[in-house]
Amino acid sequence: MTMANKGDIVYVKRKGYRHFGIYAGNQQVIHYYKERNPLLCDGIITETTLAEFMSDSDTLYVLNGIGPSAKNNLFDWIIKRIFDGEITPFSPQETISRARSKLGEQGYDLLLNNCEHFAFWCKTGVAKSSQVDDILACFLLLVPPPDRTKIEHQ
Repeated sequence: MTMANKGDIVYVKRKGYRHFGIYAGNQQVIHYYKERNPLLCDGIITETTLAEFMSDSDTLYVLNGIGPSAKNNLFDWIIKRIFDGEITPFSPQETISRARSKLGEQGYDLLLNNCEHFAFWCKTGVAKSSQVDDILACFLLLVPPPDRTKIEHQ
């Protein structure tokens, strides 16, 4: 299994989506916890065991791991792609502190405030979800926005 370091963004793959959190060390993860269907019910930001976070998943993915592969890690690629490299991630300690500052918070919203938004906010200060961005991009391919020139001429 992949090893995470304190302050890393971690995720597991679930049916149809990825579930994100912040690794707090000592086999603990801070994340949006949902008791029932994760797409339909409210969640609460809580600190759980790594086993609870992983649930039925057998692989833990580390988005911003440290080590020999860190020079090519996915987190750096995302930062360069989405933010033009202009975001400096918080230190591991600050990332965990930011995550813990939200413990007990509710207000989960699939499109505006999900587990990926939370994890990226903890690490970068910007709430971002590539999963939501991908869904919206697909939606725009199917239903393009109205032609502004036609609207302006009416």
